[in-house]
Amino acid sequence: MDVNTIIIICLVSVFVLFILVSLAITNYAGENLLTVYNQYKNTYSSFLKTHELASTISNQEFNGKIAVEKTQGFLSDYYYNGTIYLSQDVYDSSSISAFAVACHELGHAIQYRDTPKKMKKFSANLVISKTVTKFTMPLFVIGIILMFINFWFAISFAVASIITFLIGLFAKLSTIRIEKEASENAIELLKKYADFDEESIKDAKKVLSAAKLTYISSFLKSLVGWTMLVKKYDFY
Repeated sequence: MDVNTIIIICLVSVFVLFILVSLAITNYAGENLLTVYNQYKNTYSSFLKTHELASTISNQEFNGKIAVEKTQGFLSDYYYNGTIYLSQDVYDSSSISAFAVACHELGHAIQYRDTPKKMKKFSANLVISKTVTKFTMPLFVIGIILMFINFWFAISFAVASIITFLIGLFAKLSTIRIEKEASENAIELLKKYADFDEESIKDAKKVLSAAKLTYISSFLKSLVGWTMLVKKYDFY
């Protein structure tokens, strides 16, 4: 066996291993978040309800400018335009899981307060990416069809497909960074306003780490989605 053959075998092996690890993470992340969330969902940290804690933080950190609303769904919590929306399971709870989730969304509010230009740019990039990546597969399919008509047209569409694919991946990487920062803000809020002891902080970090893994999983799912081996593949 010559050197080139060995190199090719090694590269293929690394590629296959990467695919397998990525698939394992994408399949594990969601179930892990649910497991960790439910574990600390039954660990109560305060007599204060989550929406009451969020309102207190709003008053202290934002002069009451951040509204707190209840929304439908499970773990459907999000921050948008001066309001944090808490899912029913979180809104009326007093658990470590619920506090961590709410403070994570307030962590986003801090990002928009402290670094508005960066967050506006991030939001704009997400909108652009969501739009552009819808053309990834159509462009690729057109490129395949054009292979039988005009080689250079086919190459052009293939390159355009790759570019839209990379734009989507870049947006996913940016999301991981933004979510990580929001979780760091959440821990500081919990220390300051929830009066968490060291053990409770560790538990909250486990919940937030499990959530972060789902964003990494989302990136990997986009990266290997073309293999058709992931469930409900989509960029967003």
